[in-house]
Amino acid sequence: MKKISLLFFCISLLFCLQNKIVWAGGVKIGVLDMKELQQNSVKFQKVREGLKVRFNALQMKLDGERAQIAKIEEELRKQSMMLSLDAKEDKEMELGKRTRHYKYMYGEVTQEMKDAEFEATRKVGKEIEKVVEKIAQKESYTIILEVGTMGLIYSDDAIDITKQVTEAYDKK
Repeated sequence: MKKISLLFFCISLLFCLQNKIVWAGGVKIGVLDMKELQQNSVKFQKVREGLKVRFNALQMKLDGERAQIAKIEEELRKQSMMLSLDAKEDKEMELGKRTRHYKYMYGEVTQEMKDAEFEATRKVGKEIEKVVEKIAQKESYTIILEVGTMGLIYSDDAIDITKQVTEAYDKK
């Protein structure tokens, strides 16, 4: 009988210690949908437009270089019968040089865009994190989760704070 009582007491104590957070007070949970924030935020759209403008400028450089290569290829194809061996060799060398330069530029542009996108994402992420932190402290949230993360399967729309965060981020 004493063993059963002791076992019951230990199990009760174990459950009590696990439910300590329930005794700590009300738990307030919020959910943030980053995709929706990105679609609806005016400030985020400006960042995205800035990246597009930068990408388009770099793409124009690449297109210009590609046009030069196409021009040299066309000249070489049309004039190959009329050019001397040395002139033909010079054109082929120029074409090879331009092609290598284009590949180099393509790699540079690709890396530059990845870096710009990473930097913009990091900057926006930190700004949104600060906004979420202020809202969490102001409204006493215990935890705020991001929609689409592992572990979050369902959330009620009543705890969605995306619109509130979007408005606060745009005002900042």
